[in-house]
Amino acid sequence: MDLRFVETLIAAVDEASLAAAARRLGVTPAAVAQRVEALETELQVPLLIRSGRGMAATPECEALLPELRKLVSIRAGLGQVLAQDQLVGPLRLGLISTALGDHAADLVQGLKQAAPEVDLTLSPGASAELYDAFEAGRLEAALIVAPPFALPKTMRFDVMAEQRLGLLQPRGGEVDLPFLLYARAAWGGAACYRLMLQRFGAPRVLCEMDALETIAQLIEDGVGRAIVPEWAGLQRRHPDAQFTPLGGATRQVGLLSWQRDSRRPVQQVLREVLGISG
Repeated sequence: MDLRFVETLIAAVDEASLAAAARRLGVTPAAVAQRVEALETELQVPLLIRSGRGMAATPECEALLPELRKLVSIRAGLGQVLAQDQLVGPLRLGLISTALGDHAADLVQGLKQAAPEVDLTLSPGASAELYDAFEAGRLEAALIVAPPFALPKTMRFDVMAEQRLGLLQPRGGEVDLPFLLYARAAWGGAACYRLMLQRFGAPRVLCEMDALETIAQLIEDGVGRAIVPEWAGLQRRHPDAQFTPLGGATRQVGLLSWQRDSRRPVQQVLREVLGISG
């Protein structure tokens, strides 16, 4: 069975018109009719009937359509698998906001140079949100905070940075300021909250948010102080905020990916650009 003919039949059913199907596929209406007729001969059942000014699926066609659509979907999936074994096709990468600021330039420039045929999409989000998107297949990989649970054996997490936790406050400003909370529901925020309670008891709190760059900006503006991780771009982008590490508390940030993809060229290039060995 020629899958081009199957795609043509599906287009004719979806568009309810041979002419519209022809426009969608970039062929002539006569070619659409010939392909459908060839399928009817092969399957020995009528597949399309005239309905008003358009076309509709016959009962026999309706019964076959779910399986025919699966055939087309499987072929498309095979193409995606093959693309992953070459330096071509889409690469959907999720990043927490601080990782986006730290690595976006290297990713865009490095992948463009090493793999110009790869279509890179960067999707910012919270770690838990990006993990869910990765697990559901909407991302090929994600730069996130280390999950607070054991990963399935089908996944791998490569640690890229061990970021110190500490006090961020205005440089040379008032010391006794209320706290801005890095959201406790965030994977990195819970550790920051515990550290705050250990060092400062139950201080005054202005607000809570999962937005570290905004917290840093508010601190530069003299609004408050916070317990935060020391991401790479913190001091470079917020020079008027002073970071003081507290003890040995840290958060880990790394690359989440599938074990099965480890040897694929696109993933290997991604690791090289991010400086991940192994």
